[in-house]
Amino acid sequence: MLSEYSTEPEQLTLNVKLRDGYIFNSYYVEPKSSNAEVVSLLQSIFTSTETQQNIIWGEKLSGKTHLLQACCAKAGEVHQSVSYIPLKTFKIYGTEVLEGISQSKLLVIDDIDEVLGDKNWEEALFNLINITRENSQSLLLSATENPRKLKDVLPDLSSRLIWGGSYQLHALTDEEKPKALQARAEQRGFKLKDNVIEYVYRRYPRDIESLMEILNKLDEESFRQKALITVPFAKQILEDF
Repeated sequence: MLSEYSTEPEQLTLNVKLRDGYIFNSYYVEPKSSNAEVVSLLQSIFTSTETQQNIIWGEKLSGKTHLLQACCAKAGEVHQSVSYIPLKTFKIYGTEVLEGISQSKLLVIDDIDEVLGDKNWEEALFNLINITRENSQSLLLSATENPRKLKDVLPDLSSRLIWGGSYQLHALTDEEKPKALQARAEQRGFKLKDNVIEYVYRRYPRDIESLMEILNKLDEESFRQKALITVPFAKQILEDF
């Protein structure tokens, strides 16, 4: 019982789909930053001839799910079989969600923190890592905590989580978020004026997910009403946000 992502939608075995726009090009990074290095590493998975195991970790809203789903989208583009298992959603189904993955070239397990501390889940993850090695499957994991500093986790699992690379993602700074907002707007074919960004940034939640939701709403309403995005327009559209 897992979510397989490919270009064929009927292969989605559970009612879970990837977020629209979660691709590599829409993940904002400052050039030469540590986050840019992580993005480059993940993109290299699809050109490497070797199987890989990597875990990315970082605080909430640092973009772990975005990048994991970007990997799934990329796998679909290159016709590579992939299984995406978001444990925050799938843990209610039990460890059976990790079974039946032998046909997937790439396995993507999101939010392993959701099940750490549960002996059955930890044993299942331990077995999964062993199986992927035996089957020459690439494995990509995400966590909030540094996997090298996990406490109260089975010692054998702790060691296997860092068999491959371990890479930290950092959330965008307050200085970077307006740049990310402008970059996403330009990807969608329009430019936000500085005073609109300043208005949104001053009056609404500053977490990156909320900012992108605001951008989507402004873009959709601007297209529907055939109106320019100005401060008065933003004030009207976002009145109930």
